[in-house]
Amino acid sequence: MTTPDQTYIVILGAALAQANANALILAENGPNQLGRPYPGHPGYRIWDGNVISVGRHAEDAFALEVNAILPTPFTVALVDHRHARINDGTWTICPANADNAVPITVARAKANDTDPSA
Repeated sequence: MTTPDQTYIVILGAALAQANANALILAENGPNQLGRPYPGHPGYRIWDGNVISVGRHAEDAFALEVNAILPTPFTVALVDHRHARINDGTWTICPANADNAVPITVARAKANDTDPSA
């Protein structure tokens, strides 16, 4: 049998998980979406000049997919996992344990040097 304290913790954990799930859905579909859709590529978004995908994705696979859609001369320089939340109407980076934290995978691109004379 669980004690009242354990039951409260389970209920609190479930409420937090539901709030974070709701924030995840709103990040892609709500009235104040995280970034803007990447043209022609569902699931990818542009935020702060980077290609992102809401959720946690395998870094190598995400880098390959983003490299395939980036215009020349850009390539992915770094992929990392972050969390964001809406704060006063603006999406900001936050700690993973923050209320309504949404996991995101971020691909940071760089411009390749395409000048053969360099």
